[in-house]
Amino acid sequence: MNKNLTLTERKRAAIIDAAILEFREKGFQSTSMDALAARAEVSKRTVYNHFASKELLFQELVQQMFEVACASDAFVYDEDTSLKEQLVRFGHHKLELLQSQRFLDLARILMVECVHDPKLADEARQRFEQSDQGLDKWIEKAISDGRMKPVEPAYAANQFFGLIKASAFWPQLLMNQPFPDTQAAEFIIHDTVEMFLSHYEKAGTN
Repeated sequence: MNKNLTLTERKRAAIIDAAILEFREKGFQSTSMDALAARAEVSKRTVYNHFASKELLFQELVQQMFEVACASDAFVYDEDTSLKEQLVRFGHHKLELLQSQRFLDLARILMVECVHDPKLADEARQRFEQSDQGLDKWIEKAISDGRMKPVEPAYAANQFFGLIKASAFWPQLLMNQPFPDTQAAEFIIHDTVEMFLSHYEKAGTN
């Protein structure tokens, strides 16, 4: 935990960390505010001072996940750099996010709640989907620049992410498989980029 935080900020961070662990182990519905307070080593009043309900705390976790995901997707199209180089760099950023234990914990929590309480998780699902929109804008610019074939950007972006997540997200999320090592991760990224560009890159461009 960041030592530069104020006491109030440290308590809030401790509550959030405790919520991630409690929700992951027990589920949202089975977690009590008493258990959260005990795990965070703060009073129950302190928990309520920061989050008036479990629902608001859940929304805070969603917001954090969204902010982390969007930050990892923030990169700008460069007309002077090859599409391959740009997409490889983007793949590295994406894998760095996906292998984060905190991100995986949040993803597991959201996935479970989508099953048990669709209404509560609906906003979470929408925000999670929005986190993948960084590539959409990049694809739009590549098409406008005449370097990619016409395609619905969101559709193509989902294909790109699907290729990566098939080996470096879903097996870890659903089956607790270890994350690919450095060599395997490099193969996944470059293979994904090659397949993607072989279908969408215009001939004679780079």
